[in-house]
Amino acid sequence: MKLDSSILKRATHTKESCKELLSNLHNVRAIVNHFSPKIEAWSTANKISTPTPEEVMDIVRSNYDTLTLKLQDGLDHFERYSEVPKEQQSFTNLVRKICKDKRETAVVQIDTAAYHKFTTASNIGQC
Repeated sequence: MKLDSSILKRATHTKESCKELLSNLHNVRAIVNHFSPKIEAWSTANKISTPTPEEVMDIVRSNYDTLTLKLQDGLDHFERYSEVPKEQQSFTNLVRKICKDKRETAVVQIDTAAYHKFTTASNIGQC
């Protein structure tokens, strides 16, 4: 019984997420559906297979006034940008650990190389 309620809760959450995603993509689809035929018609009329970015911008500018977009909910609420993200302490600790590990590894490599150089019988007289 507990498993069934968990599955139902997850399915409901997934359904709500899908609805929210579709709602958020409404304007993207409206833009594509509005301008694609305009660009195709312009390309056909001018016998060009692919318009340049400048030509596309001219088409968009000349047809923007007929585009209808949906006002999105929640645009009046936003999370303020912070120079110091919540994850800063985790990143700081990670970088410190990587630097410490690299220093320890580098010291061992240098000491090993120096030891090998000075203990090789053929190099004793060359130092």
